[in-house]
Amino acid sequence: MATLRDIQEYGTYIEFSFLKCIPGDYEGCRLNFKHYKGNSIVDELDFGWTNLTIKNYVEVTSNFPLEELNNFKLNNLHTSFENHLYHLEWTKLEKGNTHKLHFFGSQQDFTLIVADDEIRQFGHDLKSEWEKGLNRD
Repeated sequence: MATLRDIQEYGTYIEFSFLKCIPGDYEGCRLNFKHYKGNSIVDELDFGWTNLTIKNYVEVTSNFPLEELNNFKLNNLHTSFENHLYHLEWTKLEKGNTHKLHFFGSQQDFTLIVADDEIRQFGHDLKSEWEKGLNRD
């Protein structure tokens, strides 16, 4: 499970897990997303993303803060054509190597304050979970 924790609010974090994956560039995965605040679930969502969206999300987070993706300047913003969690925006904070991440989706709108190295670790964990999902029988 890929987890990203807020560094200012204890018990505030997100989790992504892969429920089912179909290999192929034009296929995708079923994911479970949970947003916690005070160690209680605020949002829980089962949804689908294409493998292309997952690949781009992994790239943006594991190489954070990425300035360009697929020859497009990001300007502190990553969006996709998906219905759920389609928008990730970041703002650099004065406190060294931290960013405010703003997550938007059809039913989501929340922020996390996160250390840059934790965002990169989250991206690597997300990639690892995705690869496990793709290799399941």
